[in-house]
Amino acid sequence: MEARATYERGRDERSRESALLEGRARGIGTTRLALAVIALASIGAIVWGRLGGWTWWVLAADVGAFLGMVVVHARVHEAKERASAALRFHQRGLARLDHAWDALPSTSARFQSADHPFAADLDVFGHGSVMQLVDATETRFGEERLAKLLSLEDPGAWPDDVVARQEAVRDLSARPAFREALATAGGVLADEKPDPTALLAWAEGKGGVGPATRLLAWGLPVVTIGVIVLGSVVGLGTGVVALVVVVQIALGIAVGVRLNPMLSAASARESSVTRWRSMIAAIEAEPFEAPLLRKHQQRLSAGKRKASEEIAALERIVGFVDARRNEVFRLLIGPLLMWDAHCAFALLGWRARAGGHVRAWLDALGEVEALASLAGFAFEHPAFAWPELTPGPLLDARALGHPLLPDARRVGNDVRLPVAGRALVVTGSNMSGKSTMLRALGVNAVLAFAGAPVCAASMRIGAARVATSMRIEDSLEEGVSHFYAELRRLKRVLDWAQQKGRPPVLFLLDEILHGTNSRERVLGACAVVRELVEYGALGAVSTHDLGITALERELGGQVENVHFEEQVEGEAMTFDYVLRPGIVQSSNALRLMRAVGIAVPDDG
Repeated sequence: MEARATYERGRDERSRESALLEGRARGIGTTRLALAVIALASIGAIVWGRLGGWTWWVLAADVGAFLGMVVVHARVHEAKERASAALRFHQRGLARLDHAWDALPSTSARFQSADHPFAADLDVFGHGSVMQLVDATETRFGEERLAKLLSLEDPGAWPDDVVARQEAVRDLSARPAFREALATAGGVLADEKPDPTALLAWAEGKGGVGPATRLLAWGLPVVTIGVIVLGSVVGLGTGVVALVVVVQIALGIAVGVRLNPMLSAASARESSVTRWRSMIAAIEAEPFEAPLLRKHQQRLSAGKRKASEEIAALERIVGFVDARRNEVFRLLIGPLLMWDAHCAFALLGWRARAGGHVRAWLDALGEVEALASLAGFAFEHPAFAWPELTPGPLLDARALGHPLLPDARRVGNDVRLPVAGRALVVTGSNMSGKSTMLRALGVNAVLAFAGAPVCAASMRIGAARVATSMRIEDSLEEGVSHFYAELRRLKRVLDWAQQKGRPPVLFLLDEILHGTNSRERVLGACAVVRELVEYGALGAVSTHDLGITALERELGGQVENVHFEEQVEGEAMTFDYVLRPGIVQSSNALRLMRAVGIAVPDDG
């Protein structure tokens, strides 16, 4: 498999590179220690041994070498961080292929919502979820955009929006080097994904520095330096010169105190925004072919300069701001030069020029990251089919399976809902595969609308809005029973189906109305299915009540009965998870009860 081979090769190469850089870093550290010892020895020789001349040259050369080693050490450390981030990219790729959920980030539970029409029922978020299988993002906004794509309540302008995403995902799936570079650039930052809200608030904020501060910032240093340089020439006493300097320092400190909140905030912003510069630069440089990707590239060049160039300019400004961390500079040199004020002017100038574009830059980065994650999913599953998008509402799939199941355990089935107003009634014994089949329908529709390939040999699908009622939870706090909670879910699905001018609903109802007695369950379930197909919805409902299967005759082709069944050989019971036409002819509840040691009489 190409993806596995690529990840294994990348893992091995990056592991060797990381180990080599680690050894080099240790060697440089040892060299720095030796140079420090030599410097101390040279100083000792000069001070106590009264050695001069050549000893000074030795000390100077040693200090120069030490400073050079500091620079080299920093570069080696940075290279090691990049190698480690690239290694993590390949390790996570292998973990996704192996469904090793514990080895993958699991932060998507925050996107879960009880009010969402399908996310909880289809395992879109959380541990062992679709999101975890797909997610390769390194930023919070990339993760949020991917979560949005995997939980679309409406697929958008059909089919143009989905076609554009498909083209972008196909383009990116053929660019593993770019996806590695993007993930590596983001991965060197930290394991956490910083929240960009504060950055955007600062970049889009208002306010500035008054003209008085500007006048002081430019005028006072000139006057003070002039007094220091020319004081003796014009006959100023030392006391007068000292007084001018002290006043200048006091004013500089006072201005710095007033500007400190903005400068500190900007410095904190830098720690977030500049970490994304390499990712943005990678996007700017890539020769994309898909129109959607080129559109996002153009958003990164909306200002006078490219986004990466503007962020680099912000880095340089904040580098000057961070000079204040040196106490001597902060209390003496900085106030004399009104350093804080000039840094504030530069930051305000940057914000006026580029601050309004920051949101668009981060949106573009998030979009590309999300599409790159879907592209990684496509790269890792080359046998999955790209769905064909049809003008009319339908779902026709061959060998449809559930992507969260390992390849060795997955069984594909053909599923056909040829037009709107069609439903499958799925019967079958316990554990035979009914719920999994319904979830496979929903998950693959979600993937198709996101622009990803689907777990099937082929699929044709039209625009639809997925709505489910599968995992129902009662609420003691709200005084809501299981049955009433399910009724509320079913009512929401029906309300969605009635909406005009929207794509039809793709409904998935598992063990419908199983919280009430058999007679009322059959009557209620039949009423729900009748109403849904009448409104033009399409979907599937699973049940143990064979009475519901009468809908096939009643509705004349709008409902089709299909089933799963178990295989029994002696005392052994197995399942092949194959979907068959018609109504199930057997059940296994009593047999399962006996299998776990519950004594029940024979029903024969």
